[in-house]
Amino acid sequence: MKRFVVLIVLILIGAICAFFYFNSLTFKVQKAVFGKPCTVCAAVIHNDYLWSFNDEKAPLMSVFKYFVGVSVLNKIDREKLSLDDEITVTEDMIIRSTWSPMLKKYAKTPFKISVSDLMKYMVSESDNNATDILINYIGGISVLNSDLAGYSFNNIKILADEKMMEADIQNQYLNKTRAFDVALAIKFIREESLLSGKSKAFLDKIMIEAATGENKLKAGLPKGTVFGHKTGMSSRKPDGIKIAENDAGFVILPDSSTYYIAVFVTESKMTDAENAAIIAKISEITYKHFNGK
Repeated sequence: MKRFVVLIVLILIGAICAFFYFNSLTFKVQKAVFGKPCTVCAAVIHNDYLWSFNDEKAPLMSVFKYFVGVSVLNKIDREKLSLDDEITVTEDMIIRSTWSPMLKKYAKTPFKISVSDLMKYMVSESDNNATDILINYIGGISVLNSDLAGYSFNNIKILADEKMMEADIQNQYLNKTRAFDVALAIKFIREESLLSGKSKAFLDKIMIEAATGENKLKAGLPKGTVFGHKTGMSSRKPDGIKIAENDAGFVILPDSSTYYIAVFVTESKMTDAENAAIIAKISEITYKHFNGK
């Protein structure tokens, strides 16, 4: 009789464990990416819930621009500067061949542009020229890394600016970290007191207004969801491999709680649309996991 009771208890424990596993984010994401010719790294943080999938370092691509933006705002807060301050941009400060929506409006150099507008171009439209101008504004890559260390983001290293990545595709591997570190950093910046309330509100605004990545995280969310993010995408190597397709940001649920998410699809043999669809699917799974619908 005792053995029978023990057996029943073990079966019940096994059933409960199976129920929780098959309803876990890990199982759902594993199912979504199974057999895909790529590496997927993902992380989600919701209150005290910490989750990561494939905890290896991956290329940041333009997600690194988020950290440039944080350092710009930190400089403005610390030195009591203004987002309305203007920078004079000369021809030697830009690359004509790179992705730069800014140059559609400012076709001729020299021109003056506010730090605020440079930030919008960098974060909302992922402008490469605006990024390098702002890196110089804060004092260069070395200052950016000092800032990251000062924020205790010790696992995030940024070694290449846009000019370097434009010059050599291999340099697109230099800025790397874990998806979990990005999600954790976005949570820290939004919820702690590193930046002033004004700076945090501005950063939220330009992330919410992002024009890039409509088919990535955003595509997995219900219409009208309050959502801010920074996307990233690489070039393709000569063998056709996509180095990285990324998206990271925050999502505000109907109960007003916020979760933070980062998804990196790396070393992919798939099309850009297929890579984006994986990110969108993980976004959809995550939203339903927390919203229960």
